Amino acid sequence: MNISQGLLPFQLIQDASKLLITSFGGLPLVMETFRALGLRQSIQKHLPVLERQGKYHEANYIESFVSLFAVGGDCVEDFELLRRDEGLHKLGLRVPSPEAVRYFLNAFHDEQFLEGRLPHQAFIPEETVLLGGLEEVNRDLIRRAISQGAPWKATIDLDATVVESHKREACMTYLGETGYQPVTAYWAEEDLIVADEFRDGNVPAGTGLVEVLQEALAALPPSVHLLRVRSDSAAYVHELLDWCRKRVPERPRIEFAISADMTEELRGAIQALPEEVWKPLRKVTGQGLIEGRKEWAEVEFVPTKPSRKKKMTPDRYLAIRIRPPQGELFGDGNPYHYFAVVTNIWSSEGEHLLWWQRERCGTVETVHDVLKNDLAAGVLPSKRFFANAAWWRLNVITYNLLSVMKRKALPQSWWLLRLKALRFHLLGIAARIIEHGRRLFLKVAHNHPSFSIYQEARRKLLIFSSA
Repeated sequence: MNISQGLLPFQLIQDASKLLITSFGGLPLVMETFRALGLRQSIQKHLPVLERQGKYHEANYIESFVSLFAVGGDCVEDFELLRRDEGLHKLGLRVPSPEAVRYFLNAFHDEQFLEGRLPHQAFIPEETVLLGGLEEVNRDLIRRAISQGAPWKATIDLDATVVESHKREACMTYLGETGYQPVTAYWAEEDLIVADEFRDGNVPAGTGLVEVLQEALAALPPSVHLLRVRSDSAAYVHELLDWCRKRVPERPRIEFAISADMTEELRGAIQALPEEVWKPLRKVTGQGLIEGRKEWAEVEFVPTKPSRKKKMTPDRYLAIRIRPPQGELFGDGNPYHYFAVVTNIWSSEGEHLLWWQRERCGTVETVHDVLKNDLAAGVLPSKRFFANAAWWRLNVITYNLLSVMKRKALPQSWWLLRLKALRFHLLGIAARIIEHGRRLFLKVAHNHPSFSIYQEARRKLLIFSSA
């Protein structure tokens, strides 16, 4: 039935002309960043997924994933919308069908790598060859992103996050729901994810973190000679702390600040502190430093075996206590709640060190929020473990590429914008594609507020690609 009129005074009709129009007029900036980073060559080198070459190459698939996630698509079926956009096709985006995308993702899976995986038992499988190739692509991205500088310090924030999934193959997480629990290593200064590991939901967050940190270290440039590690209490495991403490000539010096488990012996040492050693743990606000309900103190504490080693320099413990409002007791009957941070950094003042350690809550936790909610990592597409792992890593690559695009091509005031703001102001520009005199033109509405930024961004990417 044709409806001539709706609530607003217009008629909706289909345009039968041959005009090429796209509602993703800013997406070519993502495509140009993809090329400026040399990802097409990296994919060709590290990712031989397809058994035979056809209409689409591996680079077409990866670029399509990145483009889809950038504009807000979050499932395999959404590829069809980009595929039908003739304007993007004219601009160089080759999008395979959803069926071909499923085949591509399934190529990352190999059941042989899951041998020994038992129900209700934590198991971290070795990555498949193709998944490792995707990691190499991400490393090439990182190397290219920082090739113009030589950073000497890297702050790595380690954290795990739960991705809820009701698939039959998903395991129970500590939250009481089924899903997966990948781990991320995030380089705070450069806004880049340098390592990730996809895991079943029943794998404890502290398991195998040394290997993740080693992968992160391998992705860093050789100019880094100080590695600083921050994490919550999941990283408070002797294996990781011992690895960080050990001085090895061929690797950077490692400093750490990690939330400590509140054991009974640590709690006893904190509660035995005299009242006069406690100092206010102030909040840093726009109005300056404000005292709250938190206090901090140095506490001398040496854990019992197996953490103690001969000739080991003792770690530094910083205690935090929170006073309840209005003098009410907490549910456990204690007048204070206690927390602690263990560190091998002795040169920093305690309050500043605690501020710095807690900055990770606004870094890697925000990154997980972006991956799962702004991008598509929160909606896993397959029952196959390594297909989901590839989907997660493709979201990681998309996050890194968008971070590079913002830092290399956009004004500094745009660097902290969330992806939804980037879509609203730039990626979702309506544009018309015109071919005239063997030249292509992307035509944007007159006086669009982001036009000059778009134009300048393309110039910067061109310079970056040739540097």
